[in-house]
Amino acid sequence: MMLPITGGCLCGAVRYQINARPARMVNCHCRTCQKATGSAFMALVFVPDSALIIAGSYREYPTVAASGRTVFRAFCVHCGTPLFGRNSVFTELRPVAAMTLDDPGLYAPELDMWVADAQPWDAMNPDLPKYPGNFWEAAGK
Repeated sequence: MMLPITGGCLCGAVRYQINARPARMVNCHCRTCQKATGSAFMALVFVPDSALIIAGSYREYPTVAASGRTVFRAFCVHCGTPLFGRNSVFTELRPVAAMTLDDPGLYAPELDMWVADAQPWDAMNPDLPKYPGNFWEAAGK
């Protein structure tokens, strides 16, 4: 994977650059990701906080995740594209919406999390590991 990885919103008002390899690539099926995307899950690329450089105006909306923690979901103030987030506890990593990458083909999901919230019609890849909740907590992080 060539660095930097770049991406941005639909209208181009927000651009970002990632200067490190992703720590994880995850399909999140939690209800807040479903509502934030209007889809069955959100494809997320977790990157080191220090490696994410953001240019442009965005707004953060705080949500209470299924874990009970606050997740700040960032979106473009002009076109509404969901872009990235911050977790109130896991502050060293930032989730970036994979479909906002300039080359979304770089996304290679490693696992599905919050499958306890998955919709019954969501046909998940049977080869990916499944976690009923947050995989970080299952790993003892």
